Amino acid sequence: MSEIMIRGSQPSGWEKRMLGQVFRERREKGSDSEFPALSVTMQGILPQLETAAKTDRGDDRKVVRVGDYVINSRSDRKGSGGISALEGSVSLISIVMEPVEIVPKFAHHLLRSVAFQEEFYRFGRGIVADLWSTRFDDLKRIQVFLPSKERQAAIAFYLDRETARIDALIEKKIRFIELLKEKRQALITQAVTKGLDPNVPMRDSGVEWIGEVPEGWAVKNISYVFRAVGDVDHYMPASVDTGVPYLMTGDIKDFASEVSFDECKQVSQKDYRKLSRKIKTSKGDVVMARYATIGTSMYVDINLNFLVSYSCVTIKPEPSELSGQYLFYYLKSDAFFQGIKNQINSNTQDNVGIGDLKKVKIVLPNIREQGEIVEWLEDKIAKIDRLSEKSRCSIELLKERRSALITAAVTGQIDLREAA
Repeated sequence: MSEIMIRGSQPSGWEKRMLGQVFRERREKGSDSEFPALSVTMQGILPQLETAAKTDRGDDRKVVRVGDYVINSRSDRKGSGGISALEGSVSLISIVMEPVEIVPKFAHHLLRSVAFQEEFYRFGRGIVADLWSTRFDDLKRIQVFLPSKERQAAIAFYLDRETARIDALIEKKIRFIELLKEKRQALITQAVTKGLDPNVPMRDSGVEWIGEVPEGWAVKNISYVFRAVGDVDHYMPASVDTGVPYLMTGDIKDFASEVSFDECKQVSQKDYRKLSRKIKTSKGDVVMARYATIGTSMYVDINLNFLVSYSCVTIKPEPSELSGQYLFYYLKSDAFFQGIKNQINSNTQDNVGIGDLKKVKIVLPNIREQGEIVEWLEDKIAKIDRLSEKSRCSIELLKERRSALITAAVTGQIDLREAA
């Protein structure tokens, strides 16, 4: 048997109990046509999305009653569970329990704590590494220390209040990051379509979604300022242990110098030579994803031999007219997104062909002004990104604090008698 104990000592006034003594497993079966389908998530027990597949088979799900605790028994769903405020049904992989000798809200915090999660999934069984299930027969033998029901209720009330405060702070920081993201996007679009001087004379661009542009700026098909654009052959080369990096869409970062090339797929020199015959990515180029993540782009700021998969295109700007760095930012602007969207409206797969890309309009100042815009954007974006990263770090610290508070409270490590 096992005990959820962080410090290894029994809190004063707390009693040792097995979970099988305070929960009763609910074995009732049903179908999602009879009982609404529920999802067991990190956020608790929620209605299943309407887009999720439904079945017409009977008794292929477990019934959940209001007040039951449901936990996903699979190790890759660690942390998914909670007291259900809904009646419905869940997958057979879930464990459904009725609290009988434990305060439901206290159980909600106890069984979602890191201390319990680590203990629970340790008993898992299965044949796939890092993917196994834990059964109720294993769970019921886990031993915990429990205070009186009055004390459980007081601890649960305290945790509800304190975690709500932490969650509100996290939500506020998430919203702040979203606002920074919107500001970042607006700055890019404004700079590459309107310039940096608010007093410069403007003229109509002739493109509805671009609007007015500074006098002296050109508006032309983007292909006119490409020296070359292309992709590799559409087949997947074999992997080798050591070779030339082969980047997938998911490997792309804003700048090539940020890519972890050692962690990318590696291909042979022979395949590199064969696949790079049409176009070879080099410093100063821009790589753009052209499938589901349209608009994801990367500026190649280093000299290194590598390939990008056929899900991307490599663009070589005409250096006398277009800076690669300026193009990189233009591909991230709302003007480009709208332009490419208009080109692929009839394409149900939402893929950007090279022909589609060539027809998109670009707003183009002279090379000198392009450099000024790039320098200005780099400064502004760096400041925004630092603020975003600081907020993300703060969110992680708040999550750690939340988790530690719950574990400490439900295992009696902190004195909460004032909460009674």
